[in-house]
Amino acid sequence: MSLRSMLPLSFALLACLAAAQDTSIINPTTAAPSVTALPSAHGYTYAGCWNETVNVPNSGGERALSDMASANNTMTVSSCLEFCSRGDNGTTMNYAGIEYGRECYCGQYLSALSEEINATAHCVYSCNGNSSELCGGRLALTLYNLTDASKTGNAWSMGSSQPAWYGFAAFVMLVVAAVL
Repeated sequence: MSLRSMLPLSFALLACLAAAQDTSIINPTTAAPSVTALPSAHGYTYAGCWNETVNVPNSGGERALSDMASANNTMTVSSCLEFCSRGDNGTTMNYAGIEYGRECYCGQYLSALSEEINATAHCVYSCNGNSSELCGGRLALTLYNLTDASKTGNAWSMGSSQPAWYGFAAFVMLVVAAVL
């Protein structure tokens, strides 16, 4: 068989492979005014609407939650929180956030560049998998943080996995940066 005769067969095979993959994305829909954030599930508590940091100056393109991610067209708050609670190698993530109605992000830490923003104006998409739940917005995370006996319900909490000296070290770095 010559190379010339194999070319149409190769294109046909590539076309079949491309058709077999479902790469469709269901665009998010604006939530009805009556839709509110799920207060808590899977050990997580709602912490508000927070900005995504990929376009924030000095972020280096890093996300607000950068340890794990999942996206699908059946995303719900519960499925995202369950995903983050399973964690990376069994380590439960401290934070979970949903944006664009279908994207779930998890992290041990929330970026210091992320700020709480007006939920009514920014976290306006319903979840693709459940239109009665809020799942973020454009560059806006519906944020949840892990709350159990060893952690506080505060979105700024460092969690029990951080030694106390981390906070002191961060303070010293801020003072040094201010002096410079």
